Amino acid sequence: MYVTLLTGLMVLVAAMLRYRIIDGHETIMLITVGILGISISVSWYIIIRSYRQLNSGKFKTLHELEEKLVYPFFTREWDFLGDGKSIKNYWRLSVVETVLPILFFFLFSGVVVFSWLDTF
Repeated sequence: MYVTLLTGLMVLVAAMLRYRIIDGHETIMLITVGILGISISVSWYIIIRSYRQLNSGKFKTLHELEEKLVYPFFTREWDFLGDGKSIKNYWRLSVVETVLPILFFFLFSGVVVFSWLDTF
């Protein structure tokens, strides 16, 4: 959803600039869209972090329950993955997922900075 929203925002800006739909107010529009894109990227990043924290709590609870079981499923799974210490065996999904909001953040920050510098 966020990728679609942010990409659509960039396509809209590119089309408006290309076809000169907003003539004379490009700087204001670009700064506004840049700030909107930055805000959406930050909220996306915060949501991913929140889900990471929620999952950590769930797995702590599951590991406590697992101590009462005959076979430790999650502990064994973690053994196969090398305790998550090597990216060769395991990449945390929440770490991989945070790359896109960070990239969009810098992209929209660049739009704001270059639009602002263009006014001088």
